[in-house]
Amino acid sequence: MKARLTGYFTQINNATEISFYYADGLSGLGRNSTTAFVQEILTGIDKQHLGLELGAEAQLTSTLKLKTAVASGQFIYNNNPDLKLTSDDFIEAQDYGESNLKNYRIAGGPQRAAQIGFEYRDPDYWWFGTTLNYFSHAFADVSPLARTSNFATDSDGLPLLGYDENIALDLLKQEQFDDYFLLNAVGGKSWRVKNYYIGFFVSVNNILDELYKSGGFEQSRNANFRTLKADRDREQPVFGSKYWYGTGTSYYGNVYIRF
Repeated sequence: MKARLTGYFTQINNATEISFYYADGLSGLGRNSTTAFVQEILTGIDKQHLGLELGAEAQLTSTLKLKTAVASGQFIYNNNPDLKLTSDDFIEAQDYGESNLKNYRIAGGPQRAAQIGFEYRDPDYWWFGTTLNYFSHAFADVSPLARTSNFATDSDGLPLLGYDENIALDLLKQEQFDDYFLLNAVGGKSWRVKNYYIGFFVSVNNILDELYKSGGFEQSRNANFRTLKADRDREQPVFGSKYWYGTGTSYYGNVYIRF
């Protein structure tokens, strides 16, 4: 039996991220319109990655191997970086101060996962294996602008009328995607014909055709409490989060001749 336990801690400091989007509900522009196509510059970002990984395999017989792995991580923003907006629609850069990102999860895939599977290798040169994989704690990427002072500020720079802190907390809660399972299998066989080796293998991923969100992000179009709440109150939000999905059942086959 073999096993390995790994722990890791990574701190990334003073990173910069640049994004482009169209925003409604901007404050401090000094003009009648509160909309603009902007460049968002997020500076001084600190990120923290912390986690454990355990992998193990056991050779149960000469032909059958059992294997498993477990990973648990916490990937978070570790501070409140500074946010500025620039645009062709206004002369000076708009400084919105700190974006309250500390302790929000960093998007980019599941932060917890587990796997169990087996592999069989026959003396007659055919083999087969399958794994059941579990993924959880994947999050949508949050909008930094919606977590600045602009969110609660009207176009004239004064606090928004009707601002409700409890509703705001609900609107700004980070979306966590549903957990999901993926069942995969792979197998093949080879033959020796004189001085040649002929073989094939086939893999099938997501056998159960699971539909799952593999990532996504909040749109920054609705930049303040009023515009975001109005959109969320719709039966079908116009500027809701954007998602992408993992593939359904997929197949791959390979035939080879080696000499």
